[in-house]
This record gives sequence, structure tokens and C-alpha cells, in this order.
Amino acid sequence: MTKEQNHLRDIVIAGIIAALYVALTYLSQVFGLGYGAVQVRLSEMLNCLVIFNKRYIWGVTVGCIIANLSSPLGVVDILWGSAETLIALIIIYFVAKKLPNLKSKLVAGVVIGTVFMFLIALELTVLLHLPFWMTYLTTALGEFISMGIGAILIYFISKRIDFAS
Repeated sequence: MTKEQNHLRDIVIAGIIAALYVALTYLSQVFGLGYGAVQVRLSEMLNCLVIFNKRYIWGVTVGCIIANLSSPLGVVDILWGSAETLIALIIIYFVAKKLPNLKSKLVAGVVIGTVFMFLIALELTVLLHLPFWMTYLTTALGEFISMGIGAILIYFISKRIDFAS
């Protein structure tokens, strides 16, 4: 494959991931879990893909931006929530590069994604005047559930699909 073909392939894959992120976020919202202090965004499972290739950073981040266009918190969530996603994904990517095996990379991704929910809790505390620690607990728990499920699914799917190339 030429360099241009590889670049186009990466853009197409990022677009597919962004679309999946949006669809899964909207599906979560059907159950009232897409936004707010209690959220289990199924789309956050896709964060685990970042351990395989940096191209997933853009797909997930763009998906988050598009999904947050429907956020009740408006432009703040579009900017702040999506920035939180971008920061967490970059850190997951660089930490995973240093780890020896797939399981440790996935565990690190889940932990980092969960910890970084303090930024979402801070956003909700400032905008909605919610108690920070309880909001952090509920958002982090939702992230842990979603990313934990994602890590398990991606672990087994990666046995058949090469997410790295």
C-alpha cells in the first residue's frame, strides 16, 4: 500500500469509529445513560482501541465531539468533555506503548480512562452544582463498566481482527 492509501485507510477507519461512537452514545441515551452524573456510555468501550494504533485517537475524539452536540450542557461539554477524551486517549496510547502485553495495556487503558473522569465530574460540579466526589464516583463507575466491557470484547475480537494495522 502506498503512503496515500495508508493515509486514506486511516481516515476511513477513524470515520467508522467516530460513527460507531456517536451511535453507541445515542443508544446509551435511550436508557438515559449518555449524559449527566450517572452515565454508562457504551461508546467509551472504543477507547480501548487506542492501545493498538494512534489513529483511533482521532476517530473516538471526533465521535465524542459529534455526540456531545446533543449534550444538555451544550458548548461546554462539546469543548471540555471532548478535550477530556482527547487527553485521556493520548495518555492511554503512550502508556500502552510501554507495556509488555495486551492484557496489561487493556487494564492500563481502563484505569486511565476511569481516573480521568474527574474532569467530567469537575465539569458537572461547576455547571450543575453537583457534589464533586459523588459525581466523580458515579461517572468513574460508569466509565469503568463501559471500558471494562470494551476491554474484554476487544481482547477477544483482537484474536481475529488485527486492530494495529
